[in-house]
Amino acid sequence: MVDVTRLPRTVALEEAGGIPRLALLDQTRLPAEEAYLRTSDWRTVIDAIKGLVVRGAPAIGIAGAAAVALRAWEFVAACGGCAGALRPDLATGSAVGVTGEDAPALDCLSCQRSAAPADCAPAPAGDDEPARALDAHRTFVLDPDAADPELFLTSLEFAGRLIAGARPTAVNLSWAVERALAEARRLTGEGAAPRAVAEALASLTRRMIAEDEAANRTMGAHGAALLPDGATILTHCNAGSLATAFYGTALGVVYAAAEQGKIVRVFADETRPVGQGARLTAWELARAGVPVTLICDDMAASLLASGRVDAVVVGADRIAANGDVANKIGTLGVAVAAARFGVPFYVAAPLATVDASVPDGTAIPIEERDPSEVLPTPLAGVDVWNPAFDVTPAELIAAVITEAGVFTPSEVARACA
Repeated sequence: MVDVTRLPRTVALEEAGGIPRLALLDQTRLPAEEAYLRTSDWRTVIDAIKGLVVRGAPAIGIAGAAAVALRAWEFVAACGGCAGALRPDLATGSAVGVTGEDAPALDCLSCQRSAAPADCAPAPAGDDEPARALDAHRTFVLDPDAADPELFLTSLEFAGRLIAGARPTAVNLSWAVERALAEARRLTGEGAAPRAVAEALASLTRRMIAEDEAANRTMGAHGAALLPDGATILTHCNAGSLATAFYGTALGVVYAAAEQGKIVRVFADETRPVGQGARLTAWELARAGVPVTLICDDMAASLLASGRVDAVVVGADRIAANGDVANKIGTLGVAVAAARFGVPFYVAAPLATVDASVPDGTAIPIEERDPSEVLPTPLAGVDVWNPAFDVTPAELIAAVITEAGVFTPSEVARACA
């Protein structure tokens, strides 16, 4: 029996004594442990995005908007605009289990490599200029006498650039950050005080969480209509509830179809090198009650050749104007095999993932991650290439499923106009 209510919430903005606190399900600890990273520090949110504590394009977009809101609250608190002083633990992220018991604090301003997995990444040795700039900027904007609107917006814009740059491929992050900054500019221009702006940004974050879940459920219904009764689906990476506010994009299609009795089984690629399929998708589907079989990435082509798969459904991190899609590394190989064996390849993503300013996939920036993800123990004379994403050409994609309907790849950019 499929029941998505068994799934944990990925992101929430909580009230915490006057200053909001962002709660992020720590996905580096899944499936062994369900724990939340709770923080009121926007820098810790950046570290969480970089370190995959929160991941998935829609989810990191929401986290990015929340980080802008937390920066606004930091400014307000430092200028005496909140009830009480700035909380002494503001710069500390506490990993809190679902039972509510506090785990050891994770101080992301003095990061230790032995802390929770990938909680933050220190600057390379000798590269302390960004840290000096950040410290100088922080001292400047935390001057209690510096509450003028221009300085307030400058502090948000500075933080926004750092937040948006945390992961360059997923356009949802920069889109959400810009949405928050635009709201701050509008309200400040209308004469709103920094505290009112901070409250509005917190409300915007909560609204984005609700909007994302609603869009995912609508998207899922559109996608389920494409699948035959008794369908078997192949998916790659994790584009599920864990990658969004709730319900998911690609897996949202699966859940909607399963709720209608259409899904027989889902095959999930393990998704090397980080293993989002093995650690997250398989866990999530089993938790929701959807039959799931895990396969190695190099088994996907054989599975598609066997005729056992009715459709491939994946998510997206950025969709170019021509319909090319950037998604987790390995997606392109699955798409090529699906085309060879006549299996329809669908992409499910919100319209916020469409970047009409990028003409085609060659212009999408591809994040390259640490070689240790591929080769934990370095080998002398061995280099590692570790792109986090690849680009699937539009001609390999049967349709793009969005909250606004189902489109051919060439139509999807016009749907955003």
